Amino acid sequence: MTVTEGREVLGILGGMGPLSSAEFLKTVYECTLGEREQDAPAVVMLSDPGFPDRTTAFLSGADDTVLGPLVDALERLVAAGATRIVMCCMTVHHLLPRVPEPLRGRVVCLPALVAELLHAAEGRHLLICSSGTRALRVLEREPSWERVRDRVILASAEDQAVIHRDLIYPMKRPTDLDAQAALLEDLLHRYGADGFVVGCSEVHILARHLERRGSRRGVVDPFLAVARSLARVETVA
Repeated sequence: MTVTEGREVLGILGGMGPLSSAEFLKTVYECTLGEREQDAPAVVMLSDPGFPDRTTAFLSGADDTVLGPLVDALERLVAAGATRIVMCCMTVHHLLPRVPEPLRGRVVCLPALVAELLHAAEGRHLLICSSGTRALRVLEREPSWERVRDRVILASAEDQAVIHRDLIYPMKRPTDLDAQAALLEDLLHRYGADGFVVGCSEVHILARHLERRGSRRGVVDPFLAVARSLARVETVA
């Protein structure tokens, strides 16, 4: 009998990018560690930075260069015991409908979770996502998006390029998060937003940084929501 037998095991498909998936793993344990570390959730993580850049691949029509490695990685996580999987890249959810069942059934659909969180949130939130996620309408294609679209502010094409190039991509490597926070605050102020949507795993890094600084901005963060949902360990049937 393994130590994880009879327990939920969270699988994390990381490496897209490495720092954001590492931050998500840290968030999982910050949200779930109690008096006994033995009660914290079991996690298996596959961090493979070798995935092609998703925005570049999808916008050039080269979906299959990502789909094959994606399916292979999900299969490896399931073979390692994962019962539920989080893909730490919003843009790669563009391929989720093409992932075979039953693999697809194990994956947490982050676009659906964003819509659910927005439905419960107050105010209007600026969508902070990659240009690939925006152009492919990864979030807007979610069936429940229609009921929350009035709660989301979409940046102009010019500002979306700034978000992708100057806000998100610098966080794929160690960077000055205070400078990134200042850029985000400027965007939120100019759009009159009450908060922002974490539409990219790198933005989760910034959201956690702002939280530690005591920011009172509203944040719709599906990665944090998943971590908090694991606070109570459940057994599997």
